[in-house]
Order: sequence, then C-alpha cells, then structure tokens
Amino acid sequence: MPRWNRREKPDYRHLRDVTDEAALLGAIRSPTYGARTDYGLLAGFHARLVAMWGDRDVLSIDELVPVHEALRARDPGFFGYGRNWQGPFLHDAVGNLVGWGLRLEVLVEGEFEFGTRRFRMARREPIFERMGSGRWRRIDAVAGRSERGAPQREAYRIRHAEAIAEEVAQQVGVLCFIGAAVPDAWFTRFPDQFARLKGLVERVSDARTTFEQAHRGMHLADQKRWLQTLYYMVRNAKAPERVEPSLPASLPDGDAEALANLQF
Repeated sequence: MPRWNRREKPDYRHLRDVTDEAALLGAIRSPTYGARTDYGLLAGFHARLVAMWGDRDVLSIDELVPVHEALRARDPGFFGYGRNWQGPFLHDAVGNLVGWGLRLEVLVEGEFEFGTRRFRMARREPIFERMGSGRWRRIDAVAGRSERGAPQREAYRIRHAEAIAEEVAQQVGVLCFIGAAVPDAWFTRFPDQFARLKGLVERVSDARTTFEQAHRGMHLADQKRWLQTLYYMVRNAKAPERVEPSLPASLPDGDAEALANLQF
C-alpha cells in the first residue's frame, strides 16, 4: 500500500538521447525534482552545495561535476557515495542541485569570465531547521523565535540522550550477544553517524561503542527513531543456534578394562 507522504520518484525519461552538457544546463535552468515545500529535501540540497564549494567562493560551470564527483568519491557521508552515477543522470543530479541553489538564493550566478558561467556561494548558513518532532521549517518564517529557543532545545536534546543511554546500550548489547549483522539500512537512515562504517564493519559487535554512543550526537527525532530501530531489530532477531556438545565415543570393553588398570 503506498504511503501518503512518500515522495514521488523522479522521472528521468527526459534524459533519453540527451548529452551530458544538455542535461546539466537543462537541470540548472529548470530543476527536475524537488519542491519548494519539501524543506527536508531542500535542506539536504543546501548542505551538499555548501560541501561542494567548501572554502571556495566561486565555481565555474566546468568545475561543477568534477568537484561534486571528487567529494562523492571520498566522503561516505555525502549523498550518492558508492553509487554508479554517470552520463546524463549524473549531470542532471548536479544541475538539479545548482538549479535549486539559485532558486533558494544560496548561489548567485556571477559574471562571465572568458565566456564561462560562474556561480558564487552567497549563503552557507542554514535556511531550514529541524524541529523536535522531526519536521522541518524555514528559519526566516520564525525570525527571532528560533534563536531564542535554540539553547532550550539543545539542553532537552542532551537530557533525552542521557535518559535513553542505558536502554540503547542494553539493546545494542543484545544484538552483540546474538551476533547480529549491521543492516544496510543503518548506513542510509543515519548517515551522519554510520555512513563511514560501511564496508568496515559487518556485525554490531565490530563497532559496539559507536552504536552505543551514536545517539548522543543525533537530533532529538533521530534519537527516538534510533531507539525504536533497536527495539524492532531485537524483537525480530534470531537467537544463535545452540550447539550440543558431542558425546565421546565409547571404548571397546578390553580397552576400557586396560585403561582402568593404569597406574597414575
């Protein structure tokens, strides 16, 4: 049954028989997926753009894809890490990012230099913030209130992390005892905490301390989701099979009698 709040999958039929350059330019001019009301997705776009520009102020259009790919190849926490993106699909994805950057005014198209389009990073500070419920909102829509409430929200987040620490450790301990494997979903659902572990750990016990302490750095909503994820996995995990010790083979009567007469 389809979920009412599930995002529609992007339609990539427009990329058939399209060159890489045309896909990039088309997506910059008219982003192919995303919506102005999808604040969580747009916040992710903004974060990826900030990571792409790094400490640089300007990137030319010829640098967009190479910079994006260099970052995607080396940073497990960057969206798309390890995926085989190439050709028009890749250029469309990068163009979509830049197109939204222009519409959100975090990027500004600068002057041409030697006939090359250039894009300047105009705003690195977040535009959107995640509330305790897990929903997103625009920061400028609650001007003043967001800043005033930030210390209280952070204090509550820390208190909540401390309150659930024992239960998190207990659930992780159960998973370690039964030899549970780390699900691939953990790497994608909690990328800030676990993406860098992909390919390095196979079982929960391989990084027990990390899994026990990761919630302390999570957003409040993710702390709750992480604990529920652990509960679910423990409930559905299978206990290790018990191996019965094998019985020693019986000795022939003559050998048993000889063994009993040995002097030690």
